[in-house]
Amino acid sequence: MTGPAPRFPIGPIQPLPTRDRAALEDVAARMTAATAEWRALVTPLDAAGLAHRYRPGAWTVAQLAHHTADAHLHGLNRLRYALTTPDYVIQPFDQDAWLTLPDATLPVTVALNLLDAVNAHWIALLEGMDATDLDRMITHPNEGPQDLWQLVAKHDWHLRHHLAQARGALG
Repeated sequence: MTGPAPRFPIGPIQPLPTRDRAALEDVAARMTAATAEWRALVTPLDAAGLAHRYRPGAWTVAQLAHHTADAHLHGLNRLRYALTTPDYVIQPFDQDAWLTLPDATLPVTVALNLLDAVNAHWIALLEGMDATDLDRMITHPNEGPQDLWQLVAKHDWHLRHHLAQARGALG
């Protein structure tokens, strides 16, 4: 008998193996692949499929899709603010509360379209910036000071983390 699905199916956030142009290209490729995999996984689902959960008490596949799009947008804005605002302090958001808002019940295709659009911005930034730009420091009120390499690693991981949860929900 197996236990409940792991909360972190791809493991914890890992730092990027290098801090150079190649690392940014790798992140861009993973983000592009993950957004395409989100669309391929979720588009064919009916209401019953979208209601699956990867473990008891977890978000549904539809909620995971909406949350992932919201968080990818949030991460993009954090990166943009950090690149343009000295001493930027991240504004956290209550991810559970966001899923209670009326727009979280929009069709999942809306979340997928948002994810695609936001990811295009992520890719343009990652491909267009100098790797040294990510040496800038930000402060997360709960996590403390961190450089933008950590922020990028977190959002690279986040896309794939919730994708793995959605896959797990669908068996």
